[in-house]
Formats: sequence, structure tokens, C-alpha cells
Amino acid sequence: MASTYSNNLKIELITTGEKATTWGTITNTNLGTTLEESIVGSADVSFSNANKTISLSNSNASQDARNLRLNLTGTTGGSTRTLTVPDIEKSYIVNNGCADAVAVSNSSGTTVTVPAGKTMWVYSTGSNVVDIT
Repeated sequence: MASTYSNNLKIELITTGEKATTWGTITNTNLGTTLEESIVGSADVSFSNANKTISLSNSNASQDARNLRLNLTGTTGGSTRTLTVPDIEKSYIVNNGCADAVAVSNSSGTTVTVPAGKTMWVYSTGSNVVDIT
């Protein structure tokens, strides 16, 4: 049976007896990249006059949506834009460096609006985004 990936952070879950000569490298990546991004990682998310969606895939490669801190940059074009995060349970510290507010949402449900120049701690329940504080 092949490896699978965890639902929320997409951490590779090695099947017993699989990858006899590469499991150490995969485990190091799980710990050194995947978990580290979700606990202390920071990613720049750039806007360009449009809404932005960040997602996760079944990969141990670095992924913006896995990071704890999302540093929003770029141009929002004079209006509130939306940052759509994956439909998973995860907290984010959102630093809005854009000139306009950015609404953080899932594919459906409630959103949290982060004002321009402000930082907020939000939580995705998998179906809603809520203000933690």
C-alpha cells in the first residue's frame, strides 16, 4: 500500500514496510519542513488586483497554506479583496501589508476581515473562518 497524506497539513504518512531506503529523508522533511512551516513558518502571499486562493496538495514540498503566518503583500486595487484558505482546521496569523482590507475565508461560510496595516489571528474551522481574539 502506498503512502497517504494527513487531512489538514498534508504530511506524508509512510505505510509500514514501505520506502525502506528513503523513509529517513521523508521523515526529516515531515519534521523539518512540513511541521516547522505549520508551527513557526511565514509565507508571503502576493495580491495583484484580484482575489487570491492558497491551497494544499499531497506533497511535503513547501506550501504557503501550511504556514502559521501569512504576510499579505502586493496590490489590492482600491477595494477589499478575499484570501481563500483551504477547508481545513488551522490557525493563521494574517499580517495585512496591503493598502486595503482583506477578507479571509474558506470556500463557504463566515469570513474575517483584516484591515489594511493590521495583523489578526484567525482560525479556519474547515467551513468558517473566525477571529480567535
